Amino acid sequence: MPYVDAIGVHTYYEQHGEGPPAVLLHGAAMVAEGWEPQIKALSKHFTVYVPERRGVGRTADLHGPWTYFDMARDTAAFMDALRIRDAAVVGLSDGGNIGLILAYSRPELVRKLVVSGANSTAAGLGPFKDAVTQMTPEALLAEAPPQVQSWIEVHRRVSPDRGADLIRSFAKMQRMWLEYEIPAASLAAISAPTLVMAGDQDLIPVAHTVEIWSAIPAAQLCIAPGASHFWLQELPELANRIVIDFLLGT
Repeated sequence: MPYVDAIGVHTYYEQHGEGPPAVLLHGAAMVAEGWEPQIKALSKHFTVYVPERRGVGRTADLHGPWTYFDMARDTAAFMDALRIRDAAVVGLSDGGNIGLILAYSRPELVRKLVVSGANSTAAGLGPFKDAVTQMTPEALLAEAPPQVQSWIEVHRRVSPDRGADLIRSFAKMQRMWLEYEIPAASLAAISAPTLVMAGDQDLIPVAHTVEIWSAIPAAQLCIAPGASHFWLQELPELANRIVIDFLLGT
């Protein structure tokens, strides 16, 4: 699979299917393989691009801290390098946060936006914020849920330094999670049709998901019953049907 150089990031990505562009933005330690259920479904209708961000999977890290705003610039540069415009953008967790920033900062790149398990502020992490504040990167890695552990194992196999950077990457993620806020006025500036999703047992409190939905003009809201932060992977038939109906709708 190919790489592209975009503002100094040697970005690994996968490309599947044919049709108008769709860009999948992964969460935290999630690697491209985590999108497999969505790739199979979406590639029937779209050319699906699956980039891995700096310090995750096959994309090497850069020196210095991370912010969601850096990641949004990286994503915009990736899309610019491949001449992707007017795309469907689907973001999970951290990828959803990046999708929100991308939609208001580079509106010409985003035709429609789907975010799941996103938060617009560090406070929106709810009880998880206190846990992140108190835990070491080593503890975050050790106590990650099974879904994340499976992605971490892939990362260890495929990353440029075979996973030696994991602690450093998690430390950067930790700082990124705790030093973050999108102003409500910026969410209100999102013009792309937007679907805001979460599970009712999500890591992000449902009340915060509703805040994001209510701040974005004419956004749609989906709260999946009995579903976790990773419901796109755990309930793919339901999630994919909802996402595809939204993206293909007028």
